[in-house]
Amino acid sequence: VSVWARMLFGPDGKPVEQALVDEAKYPTAFAEQVKARLARASVRPPEVEGRPVTLRTGVEMRFTVTPSAQGGTVRVDGISMGALPVKRYFASYPKDIGKTGGWEGEASGVCQVGTDGRCAAIEVGALPGMPESVRRHMRVSLEGWVFEPQQVDGKPIEGEYRLSLRYTTLDNAPEDFREDKFLRLLRNR
Repeated sequence: VSVWARMLFGPDGKPVEQALVDEAKYPTAFAEQVKARLARASVRPPEVEGRPVTLRTGVEMRFTVTPSAQGGTVRVDGISMGALPVKRYFASYPKDIGKTGGWEGEASGVCQVGTDGRCAAIEVGALPGMPESVRRHMRVSLEGWVFEPQQVDGKPIEGEYRLSLRYTTLDNAPEDFREDKFLRLLRNR
């Protein structure tokens, strides 16, 4: 589970304001625990001309939730600060890999978030041999994202956002035993 919050840290590095994004979609007890953790957070305040100033930022907390009969357990997997995604967009699934049953792969994208909240530059990473359509999918998807940029002393700053996607195509077609599977995979690319 990924939970985002809007945070304002004062010149002392302690939270002044906090608000969970989409708080209503989380169970009340869980949301209260996340807010309590965020209230105890502190950061090294940025400096402008040698004096500490405020930092307005998005904070993402990542959890693993394991349900059980007693209500479940929650483990914190990570926390990061950065530009807050306010609009996410995912392009249509690449058609060429959609036709290849049982296909799996991963791609990652790094968006340089400008002060206007849009991706100014996008770097796409994938393993060698990854179809170009997967790289294109990641780039086109990130081009549609909009962010709330971080602010230092009330002024927006450039930032970075990282996105990783795992692609999986179900293998629901009956296997043709008359043809070698490797040759069939090559033909469908």
